Amino acid sequence: MAMVINDLKQVCSPCKGTGRQAGRSQWGITQINPDGRCLACEGRGFLLTELGRELMALLRPFVLEMMDSREAETPKPAEALKPAGAPPREAE
Repeated sequence: MAMVINDLKQVCSPCKGTGRQAGRSQWGITQINPDGRCLACEGRGFLLTELGRELMALLRPFVLEMMDSREAETPKPAEALKPAGAPPREAE
């Protein structure tokens, strides 16, 4: 079974894939969109299909875990500036 990107996402119809929308009409009243991002796709230009949403829900915990472990490995700014072999600083 082959999967293509179109199985996971579709072009946002309100903004036609641009991610930008000047305003919208609701009940015959035009409302201005101050930041210009499409309200339907939040400026991405696409909407996830049901399969795309399921795949994101499956992968999200693993990605968050990788980000947390990567963040734990990254030295904090104070640690990065500390000379090698220097004793740890005491909290003031």
